[in-house]
Amino acid sequence: MMRTALVLALSAAALWPQGEVHANEQARPEQVQSDISTREISIQSNFTGIEIVLFGSIDFSRGPSPDEGPYDVIMVIRGPNQPVVVRRKERAAGLWVNGASKTFPSVPGFYAVLASRPFRAVASEDSLKALGIGFANLDLGNSEQGEPADDGFRANLIRLREDHWLFQESDDAVSFIGRSLFRGSVDLPVNVPIGRYTTQVYLFRDGKLLSQNQSSLQVHKVGFERVVYLLALRHPFIYGLLAVLMAVIAGFAAWAVFRKE
Repeated sequence: MMRTALVLALSAAALWPQGEVHANEQARPEQVQSDISTREISIQSNFTGIEIVLFGSIDFSRGPSPDEGPYDVIMVIRGPNQPVVVRRKERAAGLWVNGASKTFPSVPGFYAVLASRPFRAVASEDSLKALGIGFANLDLGNSEQGEPADDGFRANLIRLREDHWLFQESDDAVSFIGRSLFRGSVDLPVNVPIGRYTTQVYLFRDGKLLSQNQSSLQVHKVGFERVVYLLALRHPFIYGLLAVLMAVIAGFAAWAVFRKE
């Protein structure tokens, strides 16, 4: 009898902590974890673009109940910021010349937004605006004093960036694999700028932001392309002289080869 009571007591003691841990895990809020297929991209003369894959999982994921909707994920990939001047072409005396212009101080060199559903079905417009998600909510910096009103400059900047695949927006590019795993992919074009890129992953449910996670990757030039880039960036005068010298040498070489006796 004593042995039976002891076995039951030990079994209850062994099961009680497990039940408590399980209950604590159920009480913990969901957390999103994410990563990128590559953390470093090297650009050489034969670079033709690359596809990167973003993937992740939801820790402490709970199965959807009748009163809860499914999870939604939005991914934002953003390149280094740079000032951009947008000029309007105007026709004068039969020629196209530069007209009014507007400077945007902080334009991302690359910007892509991926989602598991249409953005406005995932979260409210106010939430998307607060997080800066989507072209309409993208912060391009404060304009300088004395510049003309927007008057289409912003829309045309975004359109030009889209034409060169530097701005991308897709509302069905994130897919779930099972209950808690997800993935999405984005193409970096051949003209992608170098620098540090950040990726932000947002987890939503029923329009509410549950968790977010950030990672980064580095895009840089290597080899001869890196030498030329650094020379042009840090010593533009020397770079200009060398470019003129090479053009003169090429001209003399062509003259020597094709001259008539």
